[in-house]
Amino acid sequence: MRHLLTVFAFLVLLNTTSCTPPIVQHRAAIADSVRAEFLHAWNGYKQYAWGHDALKPTSKKPRDWYGTSLCMTPVDAYDVMILMGLSKEAAEAKQLIFDSLSFNKNIEVQSFEITIRLLGGLLSAYQLDGDKRFLTLADDLGKRLLPVFNSPTGMPYRYVHLQTGKTRDSLNNPAEIGTALLEFGTLSKLTGNPIYYEKAKNALVQLYNRRSKIGLVGSVINVETG
Repeated sequence: MRHLLTVFAFLVLLNTTSCTPPIVQHRAAIADSVRAEFLHAWNGYKQYAWGHDALKPTSKKPRDWYGTSLCMTPVDAYDVMILMGLSKEAAEAKQLIFDSLSFNKNIEVQSFEITIRLLGGLLSAYQLDGDKRFLTLADDLGKRLLPVFNSPTGMPYRYVHLQTGKTRDSLNNPAEIGTALLEFGTLSKLTGNPIYYEKAKNALVQLYNRRSKIGLVGSVINVETG
């Protein structure tokens, strides 16, 4: 989803239909460089942090955001691999995701970060790959995130427990409140379940309704009191 913007420049570089030969060669060289840098990062992850959320590049140690892996790097990077034509790396990541990723875990997560990285990543993977297992994982995650919207205002809490649905932290901000509509709306479109879109849209509307006389909203908003 959002992270597809990071590869947009790569795709632009490949669109050479109206360019002169020197420009075509220059763009192709830059695109090759971008691909090489991506592979450098991915191969480092494979060597030092395979199966974990991320790699700490200086220490070469793995890091799991919540003490147990949610396969953040493979999920986050899968659509980029597809767009770059890295079929071997994409196949490896896909196998790891389906072998290892489960959201039935006794952990509390920050809804916004999990939404943009994992929910968005799984939805992009499904849209580009077509394997319904990606959508099944996204739907499961979406259900586990929904309790964040059960505040008196409908604007989301910041944290939610993936097993119990318990939420906390009523002080949120406009970015985390308003932008969930992108992923949750897409999840509704792909699953046919309107609840995700309805909850995220209501949160955005509630945020908009609390703007000031000059059209601004607070940088910090209490989702219980508004």
